[in-house]
Amino acid sequence: MPTPFTLAILPDTQICTESFPHIFTAQTQWITQNRDEHNIAFTLHEGDITNKNDDHQWRVAADCMSVLDGKVPYALVLGNHDMGTGGTCDVRDSPLFNEYFPVSRYESLPTFGGMFEPDKMENTYHRFEAAGTGWLIVALEFQPRDRVLQWANDIIASHPDRHVLMLTHSHVCNDATLYGSSPDHNSKPGGFGIATDPEGANDGQETWVKTLRRHENVRFVFNGHFLGSARTVGTGNEGNAVHQMLSNYQDMDEGGSGYLRLVKCDPSSRTVSVKTYSPYLDSYLTDPSNEFTLENFDFG
Repeated sequence: MPTPFTLAILPDTQICTESFPHIFTAQTQWITQNRDEHNIAFTLHEGDITNKNDDHQWRVAADCMSVLDGKVPYALVLGNHDMGTGGTCDVRDSPLFNEYFPVSRYESLPTFGGMFEPDKMENTYHRFEAAGTGWLIVALEFQPRDRVLQWANDIIASHPDRHVLMLTHSHVCNDATLYGSSPDHNSKPGGFGIATDPEGANDGQETWVKTLRRHENVRFVFNGHFLGSARTVGTGNEGNAVHQMLSNYQDMDEGGSGYLRLVKCDPSSRTVSVKTYSPYLDSYLTDPSNEFTLENFDFG
């Protein structure tokens, strides 16, 4: 009988990196210390790792995440606060991210698959096995460019035997719809310089249409950016259910009070149980948007 495994999801840590690094460290330390008890297979950081995209905050973030090195594999993506001048997202470049999280730190790991651009960690893919099933993580930049989505299509198509989860910063909005699916969404905010990028800047709805719905092996999407918790289920072109989830607690005390997501996958019961826990407070959020179970999940 396959053993259940857990994905640990780190929502936006920007305020913790800036002002409460001990809380960020408490999260990663708890993950390593409870790796065996929860069978934590992977940690996923949803972006906005820093608040101001400066050298000090990247050094702090690297120190906090390094607690996981050699213990629990992880993937991370950039948020809007991780790019451009002072985290203003006026350009896509984030040289400090690649300085503190260089490809050389990960490329020899058995879970690391590759990256979109040489020596750049903005778009990567990772592979792991858990409970007798192969998984593929596709980790994409904030509002991914058109050619990044095409690259993601190619990577997913080349792994037809693996279940796929996408990690990106902005996808599900806090109204439980895909960002960009409603006229009420300002999905190309003028404050972000990348909104006029000639290579494109795709919102959640566009990412769904151009990539996610096209592949029958896509199962999850995880994102932060918007405040709160929300989820929606999309149906892919082949009838597969794609569970897409927002979690971001940065507006709570001390930049989120240390809350993270634990996604427990149990193929034997075909369930996915989601809990939201703070190692810093030793407390759970138990409302229906933060603690729930997905029934009849397709583990293949």
